[in-house]
Amino acid sequence: MSQSAIQTLIATIAGVVMATTIYFLACRGRLSFRYTVGWLVLCLFGITAGASVPIAQPLAKILKVTPAALLSIGAVFLLLAICVQISISISGMQEQIRRLTEEAAETKLRLQEFQSKEI
Repeated sequence: MSQSAIQTLIATIAGVVMATTIYFLACRGRLSFRYTVGWLVLCLFGITAGASVPIAQPLAKILKVTPAALLSIGAVFLLLAICVQISISISGMQEQIRRLTEEAAETKLRLQEFQSKEI
């Protein structure tokens, strides 16, 4: 078996294992739908990466890089997109937490004022 075929097989197996793991995490509710989609796209990219080398060769020649480097760059950009999506979600959650904390503090203050008026 050639080195290229071995690499393709390893990438395919790793992608299938990862996709299966992501699927089970999503089914158990441990991973939200939008993150599941992002990770499954990355897994699909890994599964098809070996078979994509012949397709990537013309573009790789134009850019003067190896096809493997071109596919690696694609994977890095997918990971960056997932990281940006996670950052946006975390930022939104931080804002929600801040707002809820302020509302809880106001409610506590009003309750204390109400209780002091009753006494």
